Amino acid sequence: MARTARTPVPPRSSSIAAAFTCLLLVVFRDAITTAAASPNAPASTSGCIAAERDALLSFKAGITSDPKKRLSSWLGENCCQWSGVRCSNRTGHVIILNLSNTYLYYDDPHYYKFPNADFQLYGNISSSLVSLRQLKRLDLSGNILGKSMPEFLGSLQSLTHLNLAYMGFYGRVLHQLGNLSNLQFLDITSRFYDGYPPMHSADISWLARLPSLKYLDMSYVNLSSVVDWVRPVNMLSHLEVLRLTRCWIMSSQSTALTNLTILETLDLSQNTLFGTVTPNWVWSMKTLKMLNLASCHLSGSFPDGLGNLTLLEGLNLGGYSYLGSNSFEGTLPSTLNNTCNLRVLYLDNNLIGVGIKDLMDKLPRCTWNKLEELDLSYNDITGNLDWLGSQTSLISLYLSWNKFSGHLPFVIREMTNLTILVLDNNDISGVISKQHLSGLLSLEGIDMSFNPLKAVIEESWSPPAGLSVVYFASCQLGPEFPMWIKSLNNCYSIDVSSSGIKDELPNWFWNLVSDVTNVNISHNRIRGKLPDSFQGMLTKQLILASNQLTGRLPSLPEDLYYLDISRNLLAGPLPFNFGGANLDTLILFSNHINGSIPQSLCKMHNLRALDLADNFLVGELPHCLPTELKPSTGGSFIHSTSLNIHILLLSKNQLSGEFPMLLQSCQSITILDLAWNKYSGKLPEWIGEKLPSIVILRIRSNKFSGHIPGGFTKLDHLRYLDIANNSFSGTIPQSLPCLKGMINEPENLETWFLFGVALENGFGAFDVFGLFHYSISFVLQGQQLAYSKGLVYLVGLDFSSNKLSGHIPKEIGSLVELVNLNLSWNQLAGNIPDQIDDPSLMYIGNPGLCGYPLAKNCPENGTSQGQTVKSHHDGSFCAGLSVGFVIGVWMVLASLLFKKSWRFSYFHHFDRQYDRLNVFLTVTSAIYLQKATRFKDGRS
Repeated sequence: MARTARTPVPPRSSSIAAAFTCLLLVVFRDAITTAAASPNAPASTSGCIAAERDALLSFKAGITSDPKKRLSSWLGENCCQWSGVRCSNRTGHVIILNLSNTYLYYDDPHYYKFPNADFQLYGNISSSLVSLRQLKRLDLSGNILGKSMPEFLGSLQSLTHLNLAYMGFYGRVLHQLGNLSNLQFLDITSRFYDGYPPMHSADISWLARLPSLKYLDMSYVNLSSVVDWVRPVNMLSHLEVLRLTRCWIMSSQSTALTNLTILETLDLSQNTLFGTVTPNWVWSMKTLKMLNLASCHLSGSFPDGLGNLTLLEGLNLGGYSYLGSNSFEGTLPSTLNNTCNLRVLYLDNNLIGVGIKDLMDKLPRCTWNKLEELDLSYNDITGNLDWLGSQTSLISLYLSWNKFSGHLPFVIREMTNLTILVLDNNDISGVISKQHLSGLLSLEGIDMSFNPLKAVIEESWSPPAGLSVVYFASCQLGPEFPMWIKSLNNCYSIDVSSSGIKDELPNWFWNLVSDVTNVNISHNRIRGKLPDSFQGMLTKQLILASNQLTGRLPSLPEDLYYLDISRNLLAGPLPFNFGGANLDTLILFSNHINGSIPQSLCKMHNLRALDLADNFLVGELPHCLPTELKPSTGGSFIHSTSLNIHILLLSKNQLSGEFPMLLQSCQSITILDLAWNKYSGKLPEWIGEKLPSIVILRIRSNKFSGHIPGGFTKLDHLRYLDIANNSFSGTIPQSLPCLKGMINEPENLETWFLFGVALENGFGAFDVFGLFHYSISFVLQGQQLAYSKGLVYLVGLDFSSNKLSGHIPKEIGSLVELVNLNLSWNQLAGNIPDQIDDPSLMYIGNPGLCGYPLAKNCPENGTSQGQTVKSHHDGSFCAGLSVGFVIGVWMVLASLLFKKSWRFSYFHHFDRQYDRLNVFLTVTSAIYLQKATRFKDGRS
């Protein structure tokens, strides 16, 4: 499903000879134009027009960064020989300017494509391009050239092709594009990731002024405010390709695109087209060859109208779980008898709960030798895999997350065209051996992870030359280290985590993986020592967590992007020079690392997550010099002179000093955990100004003192605040209800993914690592819990075990999202506000508190015994109170002395209270002993 415009069928003519002549002229014209568009096409030898050369030089002057020197050839008089520039052989005018970037990932309907940051041009688009009056094609896609789409582009009226995709523009889409009446190709796909907001438009009526348009791609442009997007699109009668992926369209299926009679490709994926599919919608568009309705929130049975699309070559009714998927049920309709051209079928992420035989029988036999890509993953499909013997044309097969069972059949080796085999997360058992893989000579990727499968692959197995991805996570490979891995000479990504390996790391391992991009051998019992140096490694992602590796962490290689060596036996200090200029994530918790955090941390400008928790680090965080905090360059929408850290986890160490000044330079930080250290002093007021993005802040079990700073209330995104077990004093700030993050649920949970690292995994897809499931735990209602999912829903305040005094602000009840509140073991007094509904355990240790849920009632005047009532009669009141107290005590003692029955009742009551207290202390000590045990286990 590549994004390529299709050549239109020439109109019929009454004269066959005339029609044939016209066809030859069209083909010849297109061939010339295509050849001219190619970067390798021969340049014009007629020189170029001076005014147009000057216009191009002005454009070059607007380019502020050209990392790969792509414009280095723009020298000399003949601009027609410059890279990306093509002139007319007849007139000498510039007709093509193609400076498009390259892309890192496949242009595939399943996945995004990302411009290659190494080749991006940065700067602005000069208005001098208006001088190129004969310009037919302009392609600047994948570069970062300004913030908004320049208005003068609407003056380039000779344009037939305009490609501004993935350029990082934001703001309104230009209505002036409607002036380009000759346009046949328009791609303004928005670049909404990497911090860029999407472009938007409330009115696309200008599209109706582009009558010749054949290709339109407005993917990721926010069209949620457009009242009727169908009307202007329906007027583009020559349209062959329409892509509106994730345009935030919310509409019914009542309006059909009836006027698009030659449309071949329709992509409306990732929009909200609620409900059961209607019969008169897209199913009547019989010219369709590619149809993508993934993640459109469609439901019900598969429509019978699919049988009308007899030309269909590709169908995507699947989805993406994190964007919302479809919910089709049952099996395919029985109307598909004539869909004999089907090559690509994606039905993933639905509610298909039938047997695989029933599903495949609905596909006509005429497709069985044509089907190349099949994705049925993330359903509830049952059955075995014996049916694969009839699908020998398959190139890609995705069956993950279903209920397939039985053994892997030997017939799989007859699928000689197969390049991708993904069967993870099923119930496939038995053995996979060399015999299963011997015929798969085209295999590029295999994923058998999370099946009760034993891999018995002989060392003599010779993997296919193109095999680059091998995933056997949670399969049984051990206890010996699988020696066949040594033969993966062209491996790109390997995952043998949790595979029962209990062996010494082979000597050849580090040499092999130095050329492998992604390596995961975590959660085994692999012994060995880290190499003295990682330099020269080409690895981008290295996961060695939960093994028995020893040694010191060496300096990190430049290409490394993600490193996890947590839960091992590393010792010694961190390297003086971290290296790793491109490092994004560093996870080293639960080791024996000592010493201080080196100054070189300040130079790791790309680091987003650092987890050094549960080690033996001492001292303070480094103080970064202004010269070390360089402005970020590149694709980020937010340019700053600060570190880019989003997650910083330093709990369970011996770090000391005041609240780290380094954090003033970490304005992107989302999660900060300094718990169980030796920090002291007051919290600075700048927290509210310098940490605007923070969601989770934990500083429990330190030596902080002073008042709770009012700056906390400026943290609009704060959802969890834990300052327990310190020495904070004073009152709880009355402005606490200003914590907006504890009042409203996040409006768009997509933007609340606290942290994710996307890396290409060799299939063209992305594995998301992170999402913060490493070392952080929370103390909720007296129990320390590891919390790994749904952090956006965790909303809590823990002020316990401090010296806070005064009332509990009644306004705290307005924090409607608040799930956990702990105010125990302070010096609070007065009535517990009615709006707060928490168990009494959350208030224990505050003798001055009264009211529900405590058993202690408040006096009618609303003041408690723990409060001090001031008046000008304090002196006489205290004197009278003293006399009354003495008389009262003697009356009680006299009664007990002379009244036997009263004496017996009193001491009986005293004994009962003693027993209660004894039980309470025993239970409390048991709870704290359990907490201590868990804490100890958490460090092991």
